[in-house]
Amino acid sequence: MNTTVLALGLYPSSGGPSKSVRSFANALNARIVSWVDPLQIEREQLIWRDSLLVHGSRLPILRQLLIPQSGDLAAAERLVAESDLVSCHSFWRWHCVWLQKVARKHGVPYWFVPHGILDPYVFTTDRIAKRAFLALGGMRFLRDASAVVCATRREYEKFAHFVPGMPHAVIPWPLHDSDFREFDETQRAKTRDGLGIPPEATCLLYFGRLHPMKRPLETIEAVARSTASVHLVIMGNPFGVTLDDCRRRAQALGIAKRVHVVGAVFGQDKHRYLDAADAYISLSHRENFNFTAAECMASGLPVILSPGNDLAGELADVECGWMLSHADQPEAAIEAAAATTAAVRRALGNNGRKWCERNLREQVFDCRIREFATTIAAHHRTTL
Repeated sequence: MNTTVLALGLYPSSGGPSKSVRSFANALNARIVSWVDPLQIEREQLIWRDSLLVHGSRLPILRQLLIPQSGDLAAAERLVAESDLVSCHSFWRWHCVWLQKVARKHGVPYWFVPHGILDPYVFTTDRIAKRAFLALGGMRFLRDASAVVCATRREYEKFAHFVPGMPHAVIPWPLHDSDFREFDETQRAKTRDGLGIPPEATCLLYFGRLHPMKRPLETIEAVARSTASVHLVIMGNPFGVTLDDCRRRAQALGIAKRVHVVGAVFGQDKHRYLDAADAYISLSHRENFNFTAAECMASGLPVILSPGNDLAGELADVECGWMLSHADQPEAAIEAAAATTAAVRRALGNNGRKWCERNLREQVFDCRIREFATTIAAHHRTTL
């Protein structure tokens, strides 16, 4: 089957979306069209060097929507016209409006992968502009899609608020094989010693971009409010919240010795901090999947997840940690994690690892996504 992936320009700093879109492209053996911000691409290299690029305008108003420069679209339209299916990723940019028109012109089906971008939290900012985008073409794009692919059931429920009843698949994003690994006791002791964390202390791990939506500062505050003397490792690249912001907040709350801000860690280096931790914590307002939580689970760590983590809905019956009913009340979960014995934490972590083995292997994702793609393309042919 001839498929094309249409996505915004994806860079190493974009985190989860770059990983999941790459998984779609690999599973479908797809050609890739990257719709890029001309200024961003000058600062950071794209993940896919061989993708077809559509450059957005440099004019301020047009750049915000990524309305393309003239002359960049002919080759992209040819790829769409030759496709049996287009996999379109993300929203709120002109690539969606363009695809709806081109796909209708050539009679090509497309499915939509939201990546959490229609979560109600998204409408807490720029509400008027987003409603205008929906009216000017966004809703036509959503309604014309042949299907929607979501990472969690909760994500699909949010999409169904806009377009109920659309054919859909809920397929969790896959992890890399290297994320399924065994705990390293030697590495744990070495990393803890380097950070100054006592062997007997409970250590939580914040792992992800330092973005206000992900609430790193609020996580530090929750540790300070907790009656348990837990340690917290902050691992991630600044994205609206700086490393110094985290250090200053810990200092102001009197827990600087228990908060260890290590910054961005990439590749296999992250594993030493996973080994040093006893549980992963995310108090994020919004996470439609949360790769870092899944990576920690695959390594055998139990998790503390806020209601904003849609993945928590998939884990309700797994018994792999503590799923919060309210994002602003995490202290009880932190204290429970600290009071839990190492043996029980290992059992919780093992439950999570088994769930990841069943659901998040690349081979599992590839089979599910190919089967759904074949179904959608075949249905489209029968309805022509």
